[in-house]
Amino acid sequence: MFEREKKWAADDLARTDKKWKVVLMHKDPLQYAFAGREGREEGFSPEGQEFMPVFDASHVDLVLSAHLHTYRDRGRIYDFRRAETGPYYIITGVAGDVRYPGLWKAHSLDIYFAPQPETDNYLVMEAGEDALVVTGYTSDGQEMHKSVIRK
Repeated sequence: MFEREKKWAADDLARTDKKWKVVLMHKDPLQYAFAGREGREEGFSPEGQEFMPVFDASHVDLVLSAHLHTYRDRGRIYDFRRAETGPYYIITGVAGDVRYPGLWKAHSLDIYFAPQPETDNYLVMEAGEDALVVTGYTSDGQEMHKSVIRK
């Protein structure tokens, strides 16, 4: 199924004439090691291994993901490494009743993560002529973090 999904994504991204290419995906492209227990190492998830090269080749500007119930700004990653260009990656955070306090270790590509223990949060994205601005807020409206993606 990955092959069909990757083809669809690459075709769809190639057809757009919009200035900004933003991808929304549920499963996170990065893989986090567990804190305090063995069994999982830092790296890239199967979804990341499959789709990040598509995002690189398609000149995606921003990838918003979820699934891990944590907010983290990773900045630009290209060819599975920190980069000056390439897609900007943010995992969108906590919403709902599921919490994983202290489960995830920090990833070497994390630039910022939400104060612990995490509470509900939301994001606001503003698209301008030369920048996308993603601002994270706690549920009480306090600004948590701001990411600026320039083009």
